[in-house]
Amino acid sequence: MDALSATISRVSEATTERLPKNVSEWAVPAAAATAALIVGLYLVRANKDKDKSPPMVSSWVPWIGSQWALDKDPDAFMKAAQQKFPGGIFGAKTTGRTMYYITDSALINQVYKQPKNFAMSLVQKEWGKNCFSYSDKALFETPALRTEIFPHMRQCMAPVNMMNLVESFERCLSKAIKTFPIPEPGSSVSLHDLILRLAHRATGAAWYGPTFDVESFWDDWQGFDDGVYKVALAYPVPLCPHFVKCRERVIQRFLEYLDDPAHEPCEMIGEMERLGRDVAKLDRRDLGVMIMACYWPLMANVPWGSFWLLVFQLQRSEGIAPILAELDAAGEAWSATQPDPTISYLSNLTAFFQSQPELPLFQSTINEVLRFTSDSYSMRGVVPDEGAVLGGYELKKNDTLIMSTRSVHLDEALFGADAKQFNPRRWLDPLSEEAKGSFRPYGGGVSRHFASYHVKIFLTTLLHTFRFEVDKIKSPGPSPVTISSENRGFGLRRPQGELFVKVTRI
Repeated sequence: MDALSATISRVSEATTERLPKNVSEWAVPAAAATAALIVGLYLVRANKDKDKSPPMVSSWVPWIGSQWALDKDPDAFMKAAQQKFPGGIFGAKTTGRTMYYITDSALINQVYKQPKNFAMSLVQKEWGKNCFSYSDKALFETPALRTEIFPHMRQCMAPVNMMNLVESFERCLSKAIKTFPIPEPGSSVSLHDLILRLAHRATGAAWYGPTFDVESFWDDWQGFDDGVYKVALAYPVPLCPHFVKCRERVIQRFLEYLDDPAHEPCEMIGEMERLGRDVAKLDRRDLGVMIMACYWPLMANVPWGSFWLLVFQLQRSEGIAPILAELDAAGEAWSATQPDPTISYLSNLTAFFQSQPELPLFQSTINEVLRFTSDSYSMRGVVPDEGAVLGGYELKKNDTLIMSTRSVHLDEALFGADAKQFNPRRWLDPLSEEAKGSFRPYGGGVSRHFASYHVKIFLTTLLHTFRFEVDKIKSPGPSPVTISSENRGFGLRRPQGELFVKVTRI
């Protein structure tokens, strides 16, 4: 007992010695306690506010947040978040920024129907600066970009006005494909490389004329395209140095194009150039950025639709034969109605597709490719000072919303139990009106109507010019190409792996 009493006495004395003995020594502990109380009250208030805000995906890495999980497997991330938060909206922190993902088709439609509450213009300015490097003067002091130039482009790309551009693309494709190099007999080429180079040659010539040579900056264009989606999704630009270097070299090529007195753009691009120079008073660099920026959204996505259709069909047992048979049958029927029925439909594909021929399998396959591979984040910013309400949750001014169309496209309730599989015949069966209304090919952008003609004319021309055979040695296995996470949120996903094909000119 004496030993115990002695121990207690020593502990008491040590504790007393450690206690502050005057007011000044109490200052630091008191301040710490006060700070802890304030933080505690803030957290209580914050947690109370969170009850009204959309639920957040938890993350333990500061600043990085959910970025790694999204980059590794965005589909798995979205699926897990939707299962945990079935309300159709949730938030996630990535690289220091919170974004709210809208995964429910009805909520997405609500956002689109409330442009005064949810505006794209807030996001467009951010993209203009970070992705394309417009100057602050062009973005914030040049209303003509918004009131004159962009409306002009939308008007030109409207179905009733775009047919001259479609016809020009058909002519340029016909010319480009005749001289396009193919591998020697027995050799093979990357299908991805063939499709993209040919599409860029034809579309570039249709938009910018014969002096536009995309091959002269092909590698830089690929470097720009590989990184732009990351910057759009709030990756800090300084962390993407290769993207910045490639972007600057691409812009320089467009500036050289504009400086060439012999350049011959299409009517749409020519008028945009005039408006930019004479009305908006853009400086030389911003003018080049504008001309480049209007080309990128189309070419960053449309050729990939043709690529994915060929990839999927060449790896299926039926191949492309059923699509070719359907095209030729419809083409013969169309030719029979023309003044000279001996002229093949292949000589006027624009008129043929404009007549809206019955091509159920071809259209179903195209729709399925776009449903299965597209991943478009249609982004909006909250406009009102008082915020807005969506799905019962409160959003603050300048919050960023992402319409996750891929989540809707893979929704089993809309597209069936096999929604996460590619089925080219899916669209031959009746789909619900809700499913049809939820399908947003190419993200629903201004170029989607031109894109529809582009993919049909491109594939029909390609399949009647070349015969493709998969190189089983270079591309072994049943599925050498799968969908990667690259380009998530910015159009059609990129491939994981390569499909090498032997090409024979027919």
